[in-house]
Amino acid sequence: MTLLDLSHPLRTGMPVYPCDPQVSTTAALKLEDDGAAVTHLQFGTHSGTHLDAPAHTVPHGRTVDQLDLERLVGAAYVLQVRTEHTAGIAAQVIRHEDVDPLPEELPGIVCIATGWDQYFYEELREQHPFIAPELAHELWQRGARVLGVDTLSPDPTSDEAHQVPVHDFWLGNDGVIVENLRRLTVLPQQVWMSVLPLNVEGLDGSPVRAVARPL
Repeated sequence: MTLLDLSHPLRTGMPVYPCDPQVSTTAALKLEDDGAAVTHLQFGTHSGTHLDAPAHTVPHGRTVDQLDLERLVGAAYVLQVRTEHTAGIAAQVIRHEDVDPLPEELPGIVCIATGWDQYFYEELREQHPFIAPELAHELWQRGARVLGVDTLSPDPTSDEAHQVPVHDFWLGNDGVIVENLRRLTVLPQQVWMSVLPLNVEGLDGSPVRAVARPL
């Protein structure tokens, strides 16, 4: 069984969402001095490839440790963006007509592949394509409950008004969002996927080690 790693590695100084805590790693114990190596790792709950639990934007929403793990492992459907609008053009909205035709019924995990992960280490990452709320509603109605994207967010990061309609709808309905995935564009349409978080108690999000393989 060959697994494809869909996660960006956590490392010091890596890009983060604007105003989020920076990621840093420093030696707490050294093998040569202390007989064991231990690293102090500091990061925010939404660092790297991570999931948003409902508590991220919903008062009294479900936290990471309260999520149903069955939702985060299993069959997934990868929607490739069919238009060429996202190939280097900033802040493009992704609508129903911009993705592959939708089946009548979707599995619980659906990912939208824009290819914007290629800009993760460039300033252009913040000008990523984003999902039209109408498309998010359609995905939900067809059965999706976990929404994965290869961008910083399914909503505009550059929106000065801080409007996050996809987050409001998806997390408001007790769904889960996975952000900063990579390599979605090389996946077939139907895969098995795992996006399991750390078992952090009472928190709003967590990095994940996202992996996939063809069904």
